[in-house]
Amino acid sequence: MVFLAACNPRRLKAEKNRSDDNIGIKRENYERQKFTLQEHLLYTVVPIPETMIEYIYDYGHLDSVTERKYIEAILRTCTNLANERQLFTAMVNGACQSQLHLRSIEGVSSVSLRDVARYRLIYNWYYDTFDKRETQLSSRKKILESGILSLMLCYYFRLRSSAEKTNYINMLKKSMLFNETNEKFIEQILQQEQDELIKRMKEKPMGTAINRALRDNLFVMFVCILNRIPVILCGKPGCSKTLAIQIIISNLKGKKSNDSYFQQLPELIAVSYQGTKSCKSESIQMVFERAKKYSDAKTQTELLPVIVFDEIGLAELSPYNPLKVLHKELEIENCKYGFVAISNWRLDAS
Repeated sequence: MVFLAACNPRRLKAEKNRSDDNIGIKRENYERQKFTLQEHLLYTVVPIPETMIEYIYDYGHLDSVTERKYIEAILRTCTNLANERQLFTAMVNGACQSQLHLRSIEGVSSVSLRDVARYRLIYNWYYDTFDKRETQLSSRKKILESGILSLMLCYYFRLRSSAEKTNYINMLKKSMLFNETNEKFIEQILQQEQDELIKRMKEKPMGTAINRALRDNLFVMFVCILNRIPVILCGKPGCSKTLAIQIIISNLKGKKSNDSYFQQLPELIAVSYQGTKSCKSESIQMVFERAKKYSDAKTQTELLPVIVFDEIGLAELSPYNPLKVLHKELEIENCKYGFVAISNWRLDAS
C-alpha cells in the first residue's frame, strides 16, 4: 500500500484582499477562523502535526519561462490559431500576462494551467459557434474575436472592481501588440457579443432593465453553462444573480426556443438546491444524481441539466464540510452538467 495525500498551504491572504472578501453580506460566522488561528489565511487549514513534517514535499510552482512553453503547447491545439503566427504570438502573450496579472492581484495560487485549458475550451467553442450563427466573419476575424472573448471570460470577469478591469484591458493592449487604430477594439468586441446575446433573449420579465451587472451575468453564465464550466456568482443582494439564471433557463428551450440559434443548443433543465448552515455532502450528492437522471432520459431534444446552488456561502459554514464533494463532480474533464452557484461573499479558496 502506498499512502498519498494532498494539502493546501498555510498561507496568509494579501492585505488588500482581506477587506475585499465581504463583497456582499458580511459573513460573521465565518470569522471562526480568527478565533482558531488568529490569522487571515488564504485557505482554511490547521497546522500539520510535527510528526508528519518529514513526509511533506513542496512541489512549488512553474517559473514564467516553463509556464509559457506549456501555454504555447496548449494554444497550438486551438482551432486554426497556430496558422496565424502573429495572432498566435499575441494570444500567447495575452494568456501569459493574464496569468501574471491575476497573480499580482489575487496571489500565486489564484491561477494555474487549468485556466489556460479553460481558455482553449472556450476558444474552440466560440470558433465553432460563429458558424452556427451564420456570421460573415473571415477566419482571421473569428480567431481574433474567439481569442479576445476567451480572455475576457477566463480572467477579466474574475476581477473585483471596474478599475481593475480597466487596468487589465490596458495591460492586454500593451502585451498583445495589436496594430489596431481603434483604441477601444477589445471593449467593442465584448460589447457587440453581449448586445447580440441579449437581443436573442426575447423571454424576459416585464420591466427588466438590462444594466451592467445583468449583462455580465447573462454573458458569463450562457457560455459557462453550455461548456459545462462551473461558475460562482458572488455579490450583494440585488445585483441580478437570480434574475440572470431565470432569463437563461427561460430562453434556452432547445427546439422550442424563439431564436434560430438557440434552437441548435440543448434545452436547459434547472436542478435547484438551497444551501444551509447544516447541509451535508450526502444531500449535495443527491442533487448530482437527480441531474444524472435528466441527462440519461431519452427525449427528442438534447437536455442539459443545470445545477443551481443557491446560498453556497451558507453551505460553506456547515460544520460537516459538505462542499468537498464538489471537487470530484466539477473537474473540467468530468463535468457533465451546467453548474451555477450563488453567494453573497467570496468562498474559501479551497
